[in-house]
Amino acid sequence: MTEEVIKFLGGTAIAVAAIGWLVRSLIGHFLSKDVESFKQRLQSESTVELERLRHSLRLIASEHEKQIHLLHERRAEVIAELYERLKEFMGAAGSFASLVEWKGEPTKEEKAAKLADKAFEFHHYFQAKRIFFSEDICAKVDTVFQEVHAASMKYRVWLAHSKDGGGGAYEKMDEAWTEAWNTMKDKVPPLVAAVEAEFRSLLGVSKIEKEKSNHPMQPTAASGG
Repeated sequence: MTEEVIKFLGGTAIAVAAIGWLVRSLIGHFLSKDVESFKQRLQSESTVELERLRHSLRLIASEHEKQIHLLHERRAEVIAELYERLKEFMGAAGSFASLVEWKGEPTKEEKAAKLADKAFEFHHYFQAKRIFFSEDICAKVDTVFQEVHAASMKYRVWLAHSKDGGGGAYEKMDEAWTEAWNTMKDKVPPLVAAVEAEFRSLLGVSKIEKEKSNHPMQPTAASGG
């Protein structure tokens, strides 16, 4: 009787152990499938999210590039207009200060009036467009304007006084005339050249010229006789 009970309990224990092992195996199998399924789903979602992020970044980069392109175009227009007004201002100042006068030319008074108009047009336009340029460039343009305008105004004032025939006015006018001419001939050109260099840099002209100089065209081999 005792032996039969022991055999029964032993068989039951084995059966329970087997069932336990089977249950654990089944649970492990299903869990592993769930984990693998979760990993695949997570990877798929990550791929989709990453692609969405890349697309957003491409849109942002494209919009940024477009804004830069538009700004460059607008600044190029401003530079072209400003440079044209600068040359007109410089031309009027040079004509007014010139020591040589030709027959049939406008009078000094007429040249002074034209210079005043060109100075106003240039200065007014530049003040309205300063935002397009760095402080360094603005300072250089201001220097050009101030040097030319100061010398021209001094000459203009003494020119008007000399018409009144006041004592020493003619000598002062002659000194101011010479000073204005020397300013236009010697002092202003390097200042204008510095401004032109800045404009070329902003437009990318300097970069293009540098690239060309770094990549010269290969000489063509002479054909054999």
